[in-house]
Amino acid sequence: MQSSESGQRLAGAVVASHGPTSGAWVVRYLDAHAMILRSLTQQQVEAAPSEIWNAFVDLLAMEELASLTLEQRPAHHVFWYESEVQNGGHLQYFENRGTRHLAATVAALGLLGATCQQQVLREAGAMWLSRSRSLVGTAQEFCDTALAGEFNAFDSRFHECSPSLQQCLAAYLEQHQALFVTVT
Repeated sequence: MQSSESGQRLAGAVVASHGPTSGAWVVRYLDAHAMILRSLTQQQVEAAPSEIWNAFVDLLAMEELASLTLEQRPAHHVFWYESEVQNGGHLQYFENRGTRHLAATVAALGLLGATCQQQVLREAGAMWLSRSRSLVGTAQEFCDTALAGEFNAFDSRFHECSPSLQQCLAAYLEQHQALFVTVT
């Protein structure tokens, strides 16, 4: 296979380039069912071991769910649940993510050992689905809705859970690094 200076393999099954938010290589196999990975060199990892975590987060944050394998998707669901709740609570999670992947996210939380958060999301989801809702259209509407406090108890319970979702994601990465990041 020939490689260009940008790292893209032109002939064959691999297209590689630098990740959008990290220095890790993004490896995409042209087979639609193949796994998307981030790739680091041993030198990068020795210089900064946190690059493995950064590459993992980059993959979860930047790749579309549909492009991930079934084995990668639980971490993606948990990552986005964590991100939305940390940024604006369960209200923001449902406003931004909807309920299309609610069942998959609840299952993913259990798979990653986050049973406390799993129960919180299960109950928050039931509340969200308990009545018809229109999505908020402006930042002011979101603030007004959030201040009404419908999801405050769920947000508080989420933050009391142990282990944290970041700890669960780190453990999942440690157990399944080959699903996300290769070190060469």
